[in-house]
Amino acid sequence: MKIGFVAGAVVALSSFLVGSALADAPSTTIAYQPMISTGLAAQEPFEAWFVFDKSFDPSVPGLAIPAGATIRFTFPEQFTPKPGLPLGSVMIRWTQGSVPAKFSVQQDPQDPRVIAVHFNAAVPAGEKGNPGIKAIHLRTPEINPEAGDYPISVQFVDAGPLSGTTHAVARITPKPVPNIAVYNQLHGGKGEDWQRVGAGEEAPIPIDFLATLPDQPRASLSLAESANGGLTILADGKPVGSISATGAPVTLTPHPFGPGYARLGIVEVRAKAGSAPGMAQIVAELRGGPQCVIHLVIQ
Repeated sequence: MKIGFVAGAVVALSSFLVGSALADAPSTTIAYQPMISTGLAAQEPFEAWFVFDKSFDPSVPGLAIPAGATIRFTFPEQFTPKPGLPLGSVMIRWTQGSVPAKFSVQQDPQDPRVIAVHFNAAVPAGEKGNPGIKAIHLRTPEINPEAGDYPISVQFVDAGPLSGTTHAVARITPKPVPNIAVYNQLHGGKGEDWQRVGAGEEAPIPIDFLATLPDQPRASLSLAESANGGLTILADGKPVGSISATGAPVTLTPHPFGPGYARLGIVEVRAKAGSAPGMAQIVAELRGGPQCVIHLVIQ
């Protein structure tokens, strides 16, 4: 995954909730926008990712969208449009980066709970440099309702074989939650979240995580080795989360940062593959928040 500031949007990703397809539209989940803790919290402006059912493996293409297609996001009546709250910018992405799609976005003048993303040009998928779409980030003028699960309609219009409607479930929490996500900015935007590495070798790109704590926005983050072979995430010296590895054996080693990065909530991990080939998952989690899972393919 890649996090970067583009026209006020942030590129990030973490899977959370499962939607169910009603037609040929791709099934969709709603994921936290990890740079903030409020996007899915009650009485806060909605901001999240709509993640389509495509593997995060960069070798797997995303959705191909034809020119003239529109994706309509319809929020249920419990969400309250707030006059004067502008529609936030929209980010289209695949796995490791944003997609240079030509699109426009607006509220439906007949229904302020409908956000429409219209594609002015086709977005191909499968060719080198044209990875297609795997997720759409929305920051909307809707204010989240009280805590609970709410279906949001996702309708693909004039989208060829994708045309149809699906529903994604937004799980609204009573209050903001801590978030953690992979942060690619320190390595030239290279994707850290799906790497291939030889057996016995260190992953070519160090893995950086960005943590957002709603109650401690300026806490200093650090890592400590734990007894189970994983790592403990510390905020001002107190445990707040963990980083562990599952699947094929992997050794995790913390890499210390200076106080500047630590105050920004960034920690770095070096991962070294064991001798056995296979798939390893590195799981980062803050207490009370969603998991961030990245993959190492050991060859």
